[in-house]
Amino acid sequence: MQWFRVGFANLLWFCYATVQARKWKHAARNVAGTQQRVLKRILARNADCMFGQEHKFALLQTVEAYQQRVPLRSYEAFEPYIQRIAEGQPALLTTEPVQRFGRTSGSTQTSKLIPYTNALVNEFQEGIDPWVHYLFRHFPRLLPGKTYWSVTPVGENKSHSMGGIPIGFDDEQAYFSPLTRWVLRSLMIAPSQLAQLGDIDTFRYVTLRLLLQEKSLSWISIWNPSFFTLLIAPLQERFSTLTEDIRRGTLAVEEQIDAPLRAAIRTCCRRQPGRANELQRLYARWQSRPFTEPDRAGRTFYEVVWPNLRLISCWAHGNAAYALPHLQTCFPHATIQPKGLLATEAFVSFPWQGEASALSLLSHFFEFEEVNTATPTLKLAHELQAGRVYSVIVTTGGGFYRYRLNDLIEVMGFYHHCPLIRFKERQAKVVDLCGEKLHEDYVHAVVTSVFAKHALQTVFWMIAPEWTEDERPHYTLFIQVDAQTLVDTQELEGVVDKIEKALQASYHYEYARRLGQLARCRLFLIDSASDAAHTYLSVCTGLGQRLGDVKPTALHPYQGWSRQFAGQFI
Repeated sequence: MQWFRVGFANLLWFCYATVQARKWKHAARNVAGTQQRVLKRILARNADCMFGQEHKFALLQTVEAYQQRVPLRSYEAFEPYIQRIAEGQPALLTTEPVQRFGRTSGSTQTSKLIPYTNALVNEFQEGIDPWVHYLFRHFPRLLPGKTYWSVTPVGENKSHSMGGIPIGFDDEQAYFSPLTRWVLRSLMIAPSQLAQLGDIDTFRYVTLRLLLQEKSLSWISIWNPSFFTLLIAPLQERFSTLTEDIRRGTLAVEEQIDAPLRAAIRTCCRRQPGRANELQRLYARWQSRPFTEPDRAGRTFYEVVWPNLRLISCWAHGNAAYALPHLQTCFPHATIQPKGLLATEAFVSFPWQGEASALSLLSHFFEFEEVNTATPTLKLAHELQAGRVYSVIVTTGGGFYRYRLNDLIEVMGFYHHCPLIRFKERQAKVVDLCGEKLHEDYVHAVVTSVFAKHALQTVFWMIAPEWTEDERPHYTLFIQVDAQTLVDTQELEGVVDKIEKALQASYHYEYARRLGQLARCRLFLIDSASDAAHTYLSVCTGLGQRLGDVKPTALHPYQGWSRQFAGQFI
């Protein structure tokens, strides 16, 4: 009965997504016309809001007129409007009421409120539907199985703005239409209520408890690759308790959960003596071996626990690539599908093939600013060229007009006339202790260039500031190499010297060094036996970031990494 219900829900989702995907396929043959209609739709709906009246939306009939009337903006330019919306004032950025605020959290402790309207939710759905269609079409063996989507523990009570608007999402299902949410409730292994668990260890245990009881798990959707490996990390240590819970239908950590939430989670905890016995037999085969060591059939312990797991959707580009090997070691036979570009503010692209994702033409109106040129130029979606790098600018039904996402993409090709893109990196990430204004893009370019010249292969690397009471602030290169790599400390010191010299090509960094405000860059060698990626994720969540929002970075503002990583200064 469960197999039938799950298969029916997946099939229903696929059929609905197929109908919606046809609209995107048609749009891919006429990108210019499609994007023009999307812009007119957004402007017409919001012509009577304050922002629309200020910028004469009702009179703007062409893309050129829109570009001339509305300047490019960052979040700070919209913030005064958003503050007034949060206070309860209507019809400022959109005529449609704001249903809730999404909260962004990057690598700093500050947060931004993103207004969500019904129109914006529908625009997200315009990107999700084609992805689901192509996902099931290319991986039909996913249809009979259940799925796990990263349910992010918020770690705080729900809040509201001064005007009573809800702030934050319990989980990523809030991006979906009501129909999709209904389908997902039949398919999801972990309920959305897990987002209310504030304690990370409790969250891990409950999630593992629900995952282990579900042999039919067929695919996973997460953000950071380390998200899932962090979830399964306590499996060996707590295996006996977990299997006993599955045998008895209990939950060992239920006393650590508030009563109403406990009741909602307990309804998902099934009593399965047969599954518990099966898990214990599997565990006995690996008891004296690492779980990542393959058996005679070439499967790891994780693969025999979840034999139907076919696909893992996650970030795979930028610094996220450093966390992929660990995930692939656990699930060497699962397909890793790189995610498209998805931000709290906008749905830019959905997974296509390989590293490429397809521009979500029906979601928003897109503009692109070409970078790496003497004079940055603006392009529309149908004007992009393969091999070029662009910064993404969006106009959405949520009230952001010509908004800089600060994401860089590379065009990899085209489906008909629709650009196929790959996320490269973030823009506008700056760490500034004493006026040095170090930019993440610059740091990334410097370090990767020096590493390439030395043919240096790393498992993990990151630059971050260090500042203690007894010494001047300085930046530290944290680096981890593979256990089989012979460490040449003299060469590594030379690498740091070259990085320091290259950083001083930045005027503000050089000025701070010259004034004596900053000491030179130092090197911290992380023990090769430790798991740097997991340490990074754990510290970021400890600093208040949501697990699903933690992003790998070349430059992090936290000043205590040397106390977190296992290793030493060289």
